[in-house]
Amino acid sequence: MVDLLELTGSTTAAAAMLQISQPSVSRRYRALADELGLSRGSRKPLGRRYGDAAWLDLLRRGVNRHRHDCGVLRVGGAPGLSELLGEHDWIEWVELSGPALAQWPRLLRLELLDAVLLENADNTIDRPEPGRLEVVTIERPAAAPLLLICRSDPSVLEIAGCHGAPLELR
Repeated sequence: MVDLLELTGSTTAAAAMLQISQPSVSRRYRALADELGLSRGSRKPLGRRYGDAAWLDLLRRGVNRHRHDCGVLRVGGAPGLSELLGEHDWIEWVELSGPALAQWPRLLRLELLDAVLLENADNTIDRPEPGRLEVVTIERPAAAPLLLICRSDPSVLEIAGCHGAPLELR
């Protein structure tokens, strides 16, 4: 829940992703924050607004490892791109907008996302440093190519199939 709050920036959007009510997310976060000493800071950088504790990073890594062991990646991207993906059991889609979309490298670095799907319409997306991130170009007929940018974690790359064609688009 904390990760989804960080990614979406609001209890309303996190509630929609979790398929529970917004008041329930607010209540659960307040209880968790009180119990674990988390503090919300809207002036903190993206990825640290709902909790900035070293142990939270360790917990996130453990949760990510469990998700990867189940063969699922958390993939983010702009509104509308999820419609291109069709049904893929290995994708937990997170719709990113505004600051979250603009700060996708930070979200990958903090391991809030495993991968990001971007439309490279004007070929302006810089290629990340080799070794830190893996990039797969997905060509589309009569449309701008998509880039699937994955963290260079062996389990992420295996699930995404970053050494071949990872996605079948609609």
